[in-house]
Amino acid sequence: MTRSRIAAFLAIAFLVLFCFSGVMATTTVDETTVSIEMGMVKLLFSLSSAPLLLIPLSIVAAVAAFIAYSQNEKNVGMLFSFVAAVTFALFMVFFSMEEKNSALYTPISEALKLAGVKFKKRDVKLITPTFNLTTYLALLCMIASCVVGHGTLGRDRRHILKRDLLPYAYIAPHLFFFIIFFLTPAIYGVYAAFTKWDLFNEPVFTGLENFKTMLFDSSNTYYKQLRNGLWNTIKFVIYSVPFCIVVPFSLALALNARPKGNKIFQALYYLPSLMSISTVTLTWRYVFNTQYGIVNKFLGIDVNFFMPPFTWVMLVIVTVWWCTGSTMVIYQSALASVPMDQYEAAAVDGAGTIQRFIHVTLPNMTYPIMYTLVTSVVAQFNIYGQPDILVGFSNGEANAVLLQYIYENSVKKQVAGMSSAMAVILGLCIMVVSFIQMRMMVRNAQE
Repeated sequence: MTRSRIAAFLAIAFLVLFCFSGVMATTTVDETTVSIEMGMVKLLFSLSSAPLLLIPLSIVAAVAAFIAYSQNEKNVGMLFSFVAAVTFALFMVFFSMEEKNSALYTPISEALKLAGVKFKKRDVKLITPTFNLTTYLALLCMIASCVVGHGTLGRDRRHILKRDLLPYAYIAPHLFFFIIFFLTPAIYGVYAAFTKWDLFNEPVFTGLENFKTMLFDSSNTYYKQLRNGLWNTIKFVIYSVPFCIVVPFSLALALNARPKGNKIFQALYYLPSLMSISTVTLTWRYVFNTQYGIVNKFLGIDVNFFMPPFTWVMLVIVTVWWCTGSTMVIYQSALASVPMDQYEAAAVDGAGTIQRFIHVTLPNMTYPIMYTLVTSVVAQFNIYGQPDILVGFSNGEANAVLLQYIYENSVKKQVAGMSSAMAVILGLCIMVVSFIQMRMMVRNAQE
């Protein structure tokens, strides 16, 4: 058996042993000592304690190490084995250092109640965690995987090691933050959708109960919130996305003609994209103000843009103004890459400006337009800041989007399980729409 296969086996052994590992916790209240045992998988999904965020990083690294070793990439496998071992060891150290671990408090408090101890939360001053033998065996397997994949280091070996691992040094920061701040919360969010959770106590698994309530119980508030919020989100996508494509495309065409001062105009058009959504929205809130807003004063009209149906007009204008710059830059780059000989050939054949646009410009812009269409749809499905700051839940929640309900229920009302279920449904909608658009992009690319 080669070193790569042995190292791959050890990486798999780490994952298997992790599933059977756990922690013992002990505390003493009023001279009564109780102990509980908690499996590592259950501990991971307790959604408590910051050191637990290191576990997904070690698991992903272990899986990557196994894949690398399976492909006989010993240097890459050794790197990921090292990362998995270090992150898992750091988790064990930091988790043990916590004097009052929130992940262990709920089972400890239940054990105290069963022992007949009357106590308050402040009475539990110290919870001492101790990892079982399987946890240490899992760590040893990951360290052994790293050592086996390492081998000896000669001069040629060091050169090959540098060549193989240098690319990962560039992507390591992005990969770290992706796993910690995107992949891990996404997994926790999906899990929370199947639980009853108030953000403070340990989540209780309820299966599909949240989804049944939202989708089929018409008398429930969350049933109405889901439909109203999702429908308003879809309406906003339908209203705003065409303008998020047409407006920046028109500006890119105008700037591509190289008018006088085009660089200044390009900077001005791109400037809103650099601002935060809060800054943009609060600025436009004053612009559309019914009493002293410059829109009504300048146009000589008396329209309340904060009342339906004009609220949709206001929301679309604010969004398009904010999003135009980044999309315009993409179109400018694509227009600059259109071969000039195609325009010259079309002009020789007698094609006018409109015909050259239809038969030369648009065919070369198909992929950039489809790409920006996908990104715009995904971005507008995640609409939150504009309606929340401009109108909130006023007007009978006529403009309340789904993300507003998700935030309101999870943070303010502490109904995190139901909010996570809403977020999962929104995510599924985005995935379906994006899948259809991606299929269209692939088909256009093949043609």
